[in-house]
Amino acid sequence: MQMGQETIYLLLAVTMFTTIILGGYLLAVIRAQPRQNPPIIVLPEAQGFSFAAGSAALTPGFEDRLRRLIIPRIRDTGFKYQASVIEVIGHTDAVPRRSADQRSNLDTVLVPLFLGKETAAPVAVDNAGLGMARAVSVARFMRMEGLRDFTLVPLSAGPFLRPDDSAVTADDGDADGTRRRIEIRLRRREQR
Repeated sequence: MQMGQETIYLLLAVTMFTTIILGGYLLAVIRAQPRQNPPIIVLPEAQGFSFAAGSAALTPGFEDRLRRLIIPRIRDTGFKYQASVIEVIGHTDAVPRRSADQRSNLDTVLVPLFLGKETAAPVAVDNAGLGMARAVSVARFMRMEGLRDFTLVPLSAGPFLRPDDSAVTADDGDADGTRRRIEIRLRRREQR
């Protein structure tokens, strides 16, 4: 009987040691794997996600597509990747805005608009402002349609990024419908 207990203790010790080594190995493998990021959801102008020239107002068709196609996809993607932050990024082409006689009202209008308050229509005098106003319109609509459990962050890339995420060059000044788009990027909240 004495011999049996020593064998059992030895087997328990070997099992514990093996479990610790295996656990450490698995933890190292998990940490070494790159974190998979959610896919970027692109809403190109050419596919009906368009605004009137110089406007940030959503058309009924744009709203319908957001409601039926995009918002359910965002919810599914957010759940799958445990993402809680939605960045809505407005992109434009580099054709200069012709609004020399207008003044921007974005500083006073965008935050109340995003929060769902009735405001004057946003007036942007440049492409960076127009991209921001459009991003706010889309983010506001998504928020009003129930995506309140996410942190929505409207941003503007203006004319600076091509659809492939490469930076523009001096030759990119022409009108280019492929650059006019809204991108939706989901991410996890940064741990601090």
